[in-house]
Amino acid sequence: MGKVRPRRMQVIRQLLASENVYPSEDEIQSAYRHSFDAYMAAWTSGGHFGAREQVLLFLDLFGVDQTTVDDEAVLQTALDIENAGLLADLELLPGARETVPALAAAGYRLGVISDTSLTPGRILRTFLEKDGLLDCLRGAHILRRDRLSQTRPKDVRKHSRGVGAGPAQAVHIGDTPRTDIAGAKALGMRTIRCAGSADHQEPPEADFVIRDHREIPAILEQWG
Repeated sequence: MGKVRPRRMQVIRQLLASENVYPSEDEIQSAYRHSFDAYMAAWTSGGHFGAREQVLLFLDLFGVDQTTVDDEAVLQTALDIENAGLLADLELLPGARETVPALAAAGYRLGVISDTSLTPGRILRTFLEKDGLLDCLRGAHILRRDRLSQTRPKDVRKHSRGVGAGPAQAVHIGDTPRTDIAGAKALGMRTIRCAGSADHQEPPEADFVIRDHREIPAILEQWG
């Protein structure tokens, strides 16, 4: 479970305690599972479920009247939930550390779009900077902003414009077919599915499937 989830549960407990609500461990874990289901429902429908939505859901699940809760307390709790993402022990996928800078040096315009939830773009940016990859990307605007979804073609189009490429010139690399691949293919982009971390074998099919980022340059070369 790592350090992220316990920290998030801690700050939610603190907010509930300020409203004189003290759930048991089973109750808090059940509520957390419920919030995950809510996130998945939003994600699969192209919606958004972030830290603030999670806080408000917990208040609702434990019968707290949201109108009586200080807005600043809700915002601070949501911020603490987001910042807990910094405690994650993330590792780059195989070949990413070498391939991303090499592609940037070769003149490819690179960007990142991510269906983030409790961990927003500013946290992802911190990890990219730590790994030395942020400078390979074309500016802050290409990182996901809240309520952007890879399931919606218009959002993927907005992202591709951010890196200066139309759909016909763009290649989208992702791991989840129903979001990453589907959104890009709907615009006519070429697609690569990365199975280096999780192998989601579901439709739609990508043009290529890789398990190591070092496979990418040869594919791009093949496409010219």
